[in-house]
This record gives sequence, C-alpha cells and structure tokens, in this order.
Amino acid sequence: LTTYLPYGYIKEKEDKNKWLIDEPAAKVVRKIYNLCIQGYGTAQIARKLKEEGIMTPTEYYNSIGRKTTTKVQEVKNYWNSDTINNILDRQEYIGDTVNFRSTQRSFKDHTKIDLPKEEWKIFKNHHEPIIDEETFDIVQDMIKSRTSTRVKSYDWLLKGILTCKECGKKLSIVPQKKKTK
Repeated sequence: LTTYLPYGYIKEKEDKNKWLIDEPAAKVVRKIYNLCIQGYGTAQIARKLKEEGIMTPTEYYNSIGRKTTTKVQEVKNYWNSDTINNILDRQEYIGDTVNFRSTQRSFKDHTKIDLPKEEWKIFKNHHEPIIDEETFDIVQDMIKSRTSTRVKSYDWLLKGILTCKECGKKLSIVPQKKKTK
C-alpha cells in the first residue's frame, strides 16, 4: 500500500513490493538516531547535518532521479526539525510496515484525518531494518520525555471554521503568556 517509501529505502526493480536498504541514505538515518541518543535535539541535529553538507531527502531523491512530491529548497542542505521528527517517528526503520495512519472524511471531502495509533495496521518484520528495535525504543522514550505535558484546557468554538480573508488560512487562538498584554 505504500507509494512513497521512507527515506533510506528503495523498491527492488524486479519485485516492487520488496524494500531494499538504500545505503547512502540509511547512513544518514543511522546518524540521526545516534545523534538523538547522544542528547541532541531535533533542531541541533538539523543544524549539524546542514553544517556537514548532507543532502536533505528531497535533494538526495533528485540526485538519484527518484520522483518526489516536495520542491527542492533554494538553500542547499537545509534540514529542518520537522524532517528530523518525521525520521525519528517512523516505525518502518525497525523493519515494520505501518499502514492506515490516516483517512479522508469522505470521497467528496479529501481532508486528511490522522487516525489514533490503535487503528494503525502494523506488519512486523516486513523488510530489513535500518536500525535495531532497542535504539528505536530508546529514542521514542527520549522524545516522550522531552515533549510538553501541558494539557490544552479549552477548545475554541470556531476552530477550523474561520479563515483569513487575505490568504485563506485557518485562524486560531494563541494564548498570551503574559497577562499584562
């Protein structure tokens, strides 16, 4: 069911359902996990990869002739925290295949809805892992311990309904930290 494989994998030419490790990209994935275990945050990892001149996944795909849905950025080797987070969150790197992470509201409304982890379909040991399960679990525990435990105390009544007249983006409330403002 996977159209686009995670960074670090390629499809076998004869059997399109078989995943193979793309070694140059897999080295970068291993490096990201090792840096995270050493205590680097996602922004620090991104900065380190940029300083070392390592290509982003989109740049790498373009260099090997693989199609992507993302545009290449003007700044070369510009890694960001979201890309690092995405790589650190992917269970596929331990050899599992994860399907049905999201769905659509209906065939008319193509709004993407993320499904809870309990509804995902996980197929264990589907392909060769890039990292071991112990490393993945350590990183997941570190990520959970770093994230904020603050609970959102309210849900805005007009959430997702109001949009900006000029740009069309959805409006949201950003609570002020200081009560003097």
